Amino acid sequence: MSGKRIVLTSDPTMMSNYHGGVLLGFASILPVSVMPNWAFRWLFCPNAPVSPEGHALIAPCGMRKVEASLLESGFSHNEVVVAHPNFLEKSIGSDTEIVGITHDDPLGKIAVREIEEMIDRGAPHNRTKFLELLDHSLIKKFKPKVIVGGNGAWELIGEDLPIDHIYIGEAETDFPGICKQILAGKIFPKVIRGSVVPGDDIPVNRGATIGGIVEIGRGCWRGCTFCSPTLRSLRHRPLENILEDTRVNLQKGQIDILLHSEDVFAYGSNGSNPNKEKLIELVKEVKKLKPRTIDVSHLSLASVYQNQDILRDISDIVGVGSSQRYMSAWIGVETGSCRILQMHMPRKSLPKDPRNWPEIVKDCYRLFGEQSWLPVASLVLGLPGETAEDVIKTIELVESVKEYPGLMLPLFFTPIAESKLGKIKGFGRDIALAEHWQLVGLCLEYNLKHLKKLHELYSERMSAGFTVHAALRSITLLADLLLNKYINRMKKGQPPN
Repeated sequence: MSGKRIVLTSDPTMMSNYHGGVLLGFASILPVSVMPNWAFRWLFCPNAPVSPEGHALIAPCGMRKVEASLLESGFSHNEVVVAHPNFLEKSIGSDTEIVGITHDDPLGKIAVREIEEMIDRGAPHNRTKFLELLDHSLIKKFKPKVIVGGNGAWELIGEDLPIDHIYIGEAETDFPGICKQILAGKIFPKVIRGSVVPGDDIPVNRGATIGGIVEIGRGCWRGCTFCSPTLRSLRHRPLENILEDTRVNLQKGQIDILLHSEDVFAYGSNGSNPNKEKLIELVKEVKKLKPRTIDVSHLSLASVYQNQDILRDISDIVGVGSSQRYMSAWIGVETGSCRILQMHMPRKSLPKDPRNWPEIVKDCYRLFGEQSWLPVASLVLGLPGETAEDVIKTIELVESVKEYPGLMLPLFFTPIAESKLGKIKGFGRDIALAEHWQLVGLCLEYNLKHLKKLHELYSERMSAGFTVHAALRSITLLADLLLNKYINRMKKGQPPN
């Protein structure tokens, strides 16, 4: 087979609909030794649907943007394909010159490292599958240029892997031209950096996205030192382009829509003060297209705290509590220490003072509970300068909201190359304090407390059959039994093993 000139793909952990429950994708951080491949695929990560030609019918939103930008730049559908990794024999051949791989966490340096350090059971699924993709027989046979991009591409800098180029940054403006020059024989450095794409120039997708993700804007103005999106300028997409991406998803079979940006409440504003009119118009217009559900990806707690009426209005428009039982959102709690907030996230609480942060978090959790919103919160452990007293403040904050349903994800500080702390040593088990283990144990206890409720709610949207749901319920019960011994150790300030 001759193959396509440019093949866009990723490993199977990124190319799945996760039974319609995107949170199941977190299972990719589990070690292969704990969850064998067959069980992982069946329970958490079934293949994304494919066409008879092996084309992926749903794909990560970022990959869809790259596909659209290539097509808009003059490449044809005969030259560019979004391919499922399990069917690359239908796409890669002697004519294939570029394989572009998108990944959020290819080596597991973001959401996996603490799992590895805590339980020491070997490599996780996402790293294993990514490395297997790089070693694919057709890539080795035809030797196309391998370019890896996406939010996790920075992890690959300095690694000895069979990758020709690591693409850092946004792709829609520069990547098509770079591909044309590579195809013409121009030599590029190992690391290529893309420029910022204006909101008006972010293209409309040509195919459906995993999770029904619809991008509404990019960037963040809050400037947290450990975060890379804060280095990107704040931009918003025109409403009609957002609606067209929504239509594409619905026309191609997705029934749930997830509005995505670093802070959905910032849509249409300069960031510091939400534009209620534009935000409400956005949600109303998406609702008119009749998706089954509407969710949002990320919310700033400070924005929510200052504009609680907007969240209530959105709940009313979407029909939370009636036609839609809940909404979900990713939030960054990060710390309960006002000192650490002032040190690393001084704008995170604005327009309120950093000293108000615990009050902001607790009040937002009360609002989420009242409005049937499910927060998925991140905590960052081991930020530079953190002391035992700072960790105790975070423990106290988590304790204060533990009755409200949600998830709490404690993440070890990992220096992201593109962030302000990119050259600082990361946090790990070897320097963890007893208080850090107490915090991790408390988060696990919180998650287990609400896991049954979350599965009940998510199962309403999932496409999985009875046996998968029964197995997931069994895993929930089993996790309760197996993790309790680790939780008890950690709540005493001891490592899990």
